[in-house]
Formats: sequence, C-alpha cells, structure tokens
Amino acid sequence: MFRKYNHNPWIKFLAYILLYFLLLAVTICYQFICEFGGAHFKPTSLKTIIDHWTPVNIYIMWPYIACLTYVPMSGLLFAFNRNISVVQLTSFYLSVIATYLLTYLIYLFFPTTASEVMLTNYNGNEHLFINRGMFEHLQDMYKMSTPLGDFPSLHVAPLVILGLFLYYHWKILFWIFLPLGFLGAIGTFVLKFHTFSGFWGGGIMGVIGYYFVYNKILFNQLKNKLLN
Repeated sequence: MFRKYNHNPWIKFLAYILLYFLLLAVTICYQFICEFGGAHFKPTSLKTIIDHWTPVNIYIMWPYIACLTYVPMSGLLFAFNRNISVVQLTSFYLSVIATYLLTYLIYLFFPTTASEVMLTNYNGNEHLFINRGMFEHLQDMYKMSTPLGDFPSLHVAPLVILGLFLYYHWKILFWIFLPLGFLGAIGTFVLKFHTFSGFWGGGIMGVIGYYFVYNKILFNQLKNKLLN
C-alpha cells in the first residue's frame, strides 16, 4: 500500500517537515554535548604544522555561513523531485541524525579543542583581514560556537553525506553543490573553527554516514519494511 505514496510530493514534504524538526532538536544539543565532554575529560588539541601554515581566507566566511543551511533545507528540493522517494528522503535525514549521535559519543569521551588555532588576537594578524571589523565579526562567530568538538567536524560530515546522496540520486544538483559545499567545508579549518585533523575526521564520518548508515542500514531496512 505504501508503494503508491512513495513518490508523492506532499507525503515527502510532510516527512521532511517532521525530520527537519528532529534534526533541529539534535543539532541544538551540539554545544551542550561538547562542553559536557570537555568538563569531564581534558580536551585534546589536534593542531599540526598544517594548521600553522594554512593561511586565513576571510572571503570564505560567506560560503561557510551558507553551507550551514544546505542539509536542513535540501529536503525542500528532495520533496518535489519525482525521482527521490519518501524512503530515500527519510533515510537521508535519519543517516545525518545518526551521524550526529555517533559523533556526540566521540565528543563525550574524547573531547578535542580548536582553541589553539582560533584567531583571537588582532595584533600580529592584521594582514589576514580586510579591516578590524572583519576580525570582530569572526570573533562573534567564535562566540556563537564552541572551541570544543573539533574532531570530527560536524560541519563537514553532513556536507559529505549530502554530496554523496546528490552524486547518486541527483547529478545535476551535485555539480552545482560541489564547489559550494567544498568552499563551505574547507572554511571550517581556513577560518580556524576546526583543525585540519577535525576537517578530515568530519569527511571520514560523512563517508561512514552515507555508505554504512544510509546505504547498508537505514535505506535497506526502511525499503524492506515499507515496500515489501
């Protein structure tokens, strides 16, 4: 019976709304989880020589901010793409949520910090910024986040899951997303929100989130239960 509704855009839209708020509820816990882990275990810095020599590019701030909306809002596009099913949309969002939860476990028992790479002093770094206002805007962004939760990056992991999902299910949008997602992802360590290790850790978590959580578990389970 469910098979006839599997590609219905309004069923997909309803599923997206419910999953959006579930993702939002999980995302809200980010800072609390990071700080809770940091309060009970000594945070580790994964700073390397790559972080020391990576130049700051303040222009990446805008694609970095934009990339935070890609995963939450992508379901709106998926809902009205007739080639993407309810099962695929639901599995995609549940895989992102599962990746968040798996990463939260790492944050709780292996807290890491990016505080050593964050640019909190303007003196000596003037050449990296257009003006002092840009530096202060970066500080405001730091304050809205937390230096804890460096590894793996939960800015990068969902972007990787989204990129892989688009590659296999919506090639045209994938090629549009690729440069935007790439700039947003590298913005995590170019703007010093994460170390280079945290950036790559997020990439690995994203690959696990898609190929194992989405492909091997969630999609197959939902398809078997709802469509067979």
